[in-house]
Amino acid sequence: MKDIVKIENRVELIGFLRALGTECRFITVDTETPVKNMAKTGNPYWGTVKIARRNGIVNMDYVTAVEKRFAEQHGMKPSEVTYTPGTVWYKHCQTEGGKALCLCEGNTVKTKGKYYLQFFPLRDIGETTYVHPTLGTLNKDQIKDMEGRMYDRTKAPWKPNVITLEIDSIRSVTFRKIKLVNETVSRLTGRLSRFKGVVVSTNKPKKAVAAEEDLRPDDEHTGNVDETGRW
Repeated sequence: MKDIVKIENRVELIGFLRALGTECRFITVDTETPVKNMAKTGNPYWGTVKIARRNGIVNMDYVTAVEKRFAEQHGMKPSEVTYTPGTVWYKHCQTEGGKALCLCEGNTVKTKGKYYLQFFPLRDIGETTYVHPTLGTLNKDQIKDMEGRMYDRTKAPWKPNVITLEIDSIRSVTFRKIKLVNETVSRLTGRLSRFKGVVVSTNKPKKAVAAEEDLRPDDEHTGNVDETGRW
């Protein structure tokens, strides 16, 4: 049990993430997150809070995962692919050597001064519930109706899911040490990614560039989900 760390204090968590550096760890996180990507006017579900528990991994290399899966899907070598992340609503804190941490800071007027934890989600644990201040716990029909009113964004099928979670929404998080080897990384990135068939021509192989589009700060904020960014 000595390799497990549980944190429930916001300040302690920020300090731990800085000290953790670029070390990969499994995490289990309990969250209470306002569902922010809904219009307040005329929306009966505005003010709903999502209560969830999930696990995942911090400090995996997102860029490498994207390049590898893009190459596999398009019949190329990873060395033939260069992925360039675009400008997003947050920025990664860095080591003195310039390596990105899983701790992020807001990079817009609405998010400036806020800290975020970024990780690869693996799976939800237990039941996720949505609680409204007057409606109480939403039932399945209400959740379906609410989700239909939310901003719908599709992502490139060769990108793994990434969550950028506001520190203030985290009630507790547990970190456990892991030992990653190449086979482990390959298996995990394959499991975490959702891929679809893409018809491409490889008659003249050349270096491919996968560029990231900009994201709005309100995109998929049920847990501040963001599907981009270097890890």
